[in-house]
Amino acid sequence: MVSNPTSIVCSYILFNMMSFKNVVIYISIIIATCAISSECFICDTCVCQNSIINCTENGLINILDLWEHTETLKDTTLMHFDYNGITHVKKLPSSKVKCLTLRHNQISSIEDLAFINLIYLKELDLSYNYLTTDDLNQNTFKISRGDSKVSIRPTGLLILRLDNNNLHSLTSRVFEEMEYLVSLSLAGNPLITIDRSTGLALSSLPMLRVLNLANTSICELPDHFLHTPRFLATINLSKNKFTQIPQGLSEVHALQRLDLSYNPIVSILNFPKMPSLKILHLSYMPELNAIGTRAFSNLRNLEEFHCMHNYKLESIDPNAFSYKSSDGSEVELWPNIIKLDLSYNALRYLDSNLLSRWDTLEELNLQGNKWECDCLNQWFVNTLAPMLESKHSEFLIDFTCREPTEMNGKSILDLHHLHYEMRCLDYYNHHPETDGVLLVGILIGVLLAVPFTMGCMMYCAKRKNSLSYYHRIFNQYKAPYSHEFQLRESSIYQPTSIIADGYQCENR
Repeated sequence: MVSNPTSIVCSYILFNMMSFKNVVIYISIIIATCAISSECFICDTCVCQNSIINCTENGLINILDLWEHTETLKDTTLMHFDYNGITHVKKLPSSKVKCLTLRHNQISSIEDLAFINLIYLKELDLSYNYLTTDDLNQNTFKISRGDSKVSIRPTGLLILRLDNNNLHSLTSRVFEEMEYLVSLSLAGNPLITIDRSTGLALSSLPMLRVLNLANTSICELPDHFLHTPRFLATINLSKNKFTQIPQGLSEVHALQRLDLSYNPIVSILNFPKMPSLKILHLSYMPELNAIGTRAFSNLRNLEEFHCMHNYKLESIDPNAFSYKSSDGSEVELWPNIIKLDLSYNALRYLDSNLLSRWDTLEELNLQGNKWECDCLNQWFVNTLAPMLESKHSEFLIDFTCREPTEMNGKSILDLHHLHYEMRCLDYYNHHPETDGVLLVGILIGVLLAVPFTMGCMMYCAKRKNSLSYYHRIFNQYKAPYSHEFQLRESSIYQPTSIIADGYQCENR
């Protein structure tokens, strides 16, 4: 039976109206459910698990409108809102969150007292955003201390990361109520110089222990600005523009770890006095070519020295680490270094007196240098190779000779197994064994030239039938005698007999 077209159209419209009605009802149910349960949005969009909310890379610019989700947030201790294109941070509701990360957004403004309700917040990460000096003030990081009647009150922020923003300076009061802050990172900001207001801001952090100023384009440290943080233990000054070791580091009372890598320092002659320093990094320095005598004599408690990938570093003075005893006895002393990394430099020699004890090292890496395999480095074969083989065989892969040419690429460990004795350079710092080929060649040339010359002479003499031929040739080229000698040889000067008046006289 053929259906009426009019009835078909009417049925289709009725069906659509019913479907639309169902959609409206469904949406109403969702909205009602969301009104009842605050978890419908944030936990459907983000990952909520074990007091952690992870909203990383959801592309939600307004994800920080959290006031409708206070029930979900009340027991949350960790929140991630990275990679979301957030441009503005509003005031956040109260929660027990201890760590809040807002990395890799587009934040260019933060509302005053935005974090005031996060009384348990210990770590805040605002790295890789668009914050400027004007966006931060004394109210930006202020956090409520809670009820004053409580015996144990929250201390406020302990860790603050502001890496890779657009900060040229800091206002002097930006850290005004953050006296318990222990770690601050400003890496990757275009500070260029530590101006007065920035120095005052950093000096207002008496409990600071870790300061990261890497890649901030600074070339010097102002006087006394590190004097106030008496507990400062770690400073990262890598990837800056220092051309010499900052002498202001001597004001850091408790400094234990220092990183000066990637700076254009040409030579290291004298480190400032840092009696507490234990770990020093001087790697990837494009201009470093020498470490002088007593360079580290003021680092008497140094335990780790990391100096690698300095492709122009050719020499380290044998007395770089040693120092004289302070009791006036002139006894040489050394720090108790337990980790030494000198890999991938341009070193040719290393003196065995650089350290007092090599056998106490827990880690030693000498790979990738231009080692000269002669008698001055014989102790590599006898001492270092077996020691590395027993402790860290992985550091022997590229521990090889570079010179002389005939030993290029030979493993120093293999030389140890062969009980190889390396030869010394001669007076002119040349390898005598390489001269042997030249000397043998000269000797062979002489031995061949003598009989060849004699044979040529005899052949020519035989051809002329007499050796007088050469005598005549020789006389043709004799220098003419003097005129007086020729006269004396002529006949008028020869003795003659003359008779005069009956007597015979002899002319003489």
